[in-house]
Amino acid sequence: MRTSLISGFLFLAVFFVGQCHAAILQGIDFVSAEESTEVTLRIDKKARYVHNYLPASDTLPTRCYVDLYDTIRTQSMATWLPVDDPRLSKIRTGSYPTKLRVVLDLQKDDVCTVISSATEPFLVQISVTSPAGLLAKKLGASSQAEPAERAPLSEMPGTVVEDQPQPGAVPSDATTGTAAGPQLSSFTSAGRDEISVWGWAQGYSAYDINQQGSEDSDLSRLQGRAGVDWNKDLGAESSLKLRGAIDLDRLYYDSDLADEETDLTLHETYLQYNRSNWEMSLGKQLVRWGKSDQLSPIDSINPQDFRQFITIDLEERALPSWMLRNRWHGESIGFETIIQPWFKKSKIEYFDSNWAIYRNLRESIIANPSATDDLKDYVRDLRVETDKPGKSLDNMSAAARFTWQTEQSDFALSYHYGWETLPTITNFPVKNINYSGDPDPDLTDLQPGDFTDEKVLAKYKRQQTAGFEWETVLDPIGFRGEIAYIDHVAFLSSDLTSVRKPVIHLVSGIDYTSITEWYFNVQGSWFYIDDYSSEILYFEEDTVSLLGEISKPVWRGNLELSLQYNYTITDQSSYLKPSVTLKYFRNFECEVGANIFSGDDDTLLGSYDRNDQVYVRVKAFF
Repeated sequence: MRTSLISGFLFLAVFFVGQCHAAILQGIDFVSAEESTEVTLRIDKKARYVHNYLPASDTLPTRCYVDLYDTIRTQSMATWLPVDDPRLSKIRTGSYPTKLRVVLDLQKDDVCTVISSATEPFLVQISVTSPAGLLAKKLGASSQAEPAERAPLSEMPGTVVEDQPQPGAVPSDATTGTAAGPQLSSFTSAGRDEISVWGWAQGYSAYDINQQGSEDSDLSRLQGRAGVDWNKDLGAESSLKLRGAIDLDRLYYDSDLADEETDLTLHETYLQYNRSNWEMSLGKQLVRWGKSDQLSPIDSINPQDFRQFITIDLEERALPSWMLRNRWHGESIGFETIIQPWFKKSKIEYFDSNWAIYRNLRESIIANPSATDDLKDYVRDLRVETDKPGKSLDNMSAAARFTWQTEQSDFALSYHYGWETLPTITNFPVKNINYSGDPDPDLTDLQPGDFTDEKVLAKYKRQQTAGFEWETVLDPIGFRGEIAYIDHVAFLSSDLTSVRKPVIHLVSGIDYTSITEWYFNVQGSWFYIDDYSSEILYFEEDTVSLLGEISKPVWRGNLELSLQYNYTITDQSSYLKPSVTLKYFRNFECEVGANIFSGDDDTLLGSYDRNDQVYVRVKAFF
């Protein structure tokens, strides 16, 4: 049965392909002329966008911006670009969960007009012109045809009347190849053959606010990534893209028992063939399904790095995996298939870390003065044996996604027949444990017969996920969400092994970006465990949470203030992540923040209450 299912998906993968991945802003170009400045946004696929114009305030210059929905920056792009131009002072970008904002800081109260291309790669051109220059251009063009009445400034693209309460956003309909303005028909150079080299290096250090017992007092991490992209046009409607990247990762733990090693791995590396309405890619890739942030039940294609729990953003936790990915997209529908030949597990620690499955259990026992020497020697030798699926046709994974769009809404249905990337603990060597979830338990009352010579056994098992997702704009508020049925999810239980249960997980919310660039995101989560049993730790049968983010760029975008929050209504535990990010220097970011957990010891977020920490992250791009 499983072989037939995989074979069926393999057939679909070869003959059908689908859309539905985030578009990538590959570059920003600008050309300054006497009459205007032209800024070009180069995007790998069509993206729905909205453009707007903001008059100057007491603290901010005149700005025009474009919101690119379901779009991300290429990894080599800096967050802002200095511009030596009489009309522009800076071009900057801001990433939000559902869109990428490109902001042009203007020197004067000039006018911005926006047009886009009808073909891929998708190009958006922003023209910055003085009102007089734009009027002269319009009158000159109209005089060649027939006389036209002079248009007032309020009717010109990208301008507003001063007494208007707020500027109106101008939407596009990029899904059908038309924009809310003129079409840009010839905006690319034929015969493109480009090679670009990019990379970044990052340092991260975290320090406990209140160190207690056997906890880590600090954690440090060094990361780097270097890559090369090659883009080659094969004809008017076809092209090749080759990406290769390597990752360097070194995580330093405070614990003497922790395993520390430097990982040098292949990151995203793939070959992609593009046509006008379909594409096929083969290699190690990242795929993001789902519409919600930080907590996405549908996003099950790639494993994640949980060695720092949820203190790292969802996109940064994702790990690429080998796959054959095919995508086809029409004007309003799309279809995508994925075949994964090999299993890849998420990165976790079992012992000797504040974020490990069993936290600092070994060190807490070793540091306990009432523990016997035999017990201390025993826990020092605790080891984990993992059972991963082998490389065979029966163990392959497959996924499919069907999408459709209306003028203002996106929808998708998906199915993933794969593996749970977190382990199911099938055996724990210490018996007769009744663990409450407290990260610092007292095990000294256990009897000698409760300690066996067995190992911790961790097995990776099959998992199926069926999901539905949606996103729409109720101007000016975005509404999006997703719901998934997952047939088996592993939960840690009171005997320190796992039980697997079916789950329904719904995440839905709204987000809003004001004209002054305040960003508000509020999401609700309902997590239901079918056939619930009382020995499950950290979760009730129904767990309800409220999570989201508030952020605001200040100092002309050179500084960003942010607060991420997660409050579990069911057990009253919480997580807060306030941060300040400096983006003043080109190709350089510095973030300072804190991770603050609270709640009872037997709740998921509350069990990390002793892990409160301040951190510093420094990242440089090249």
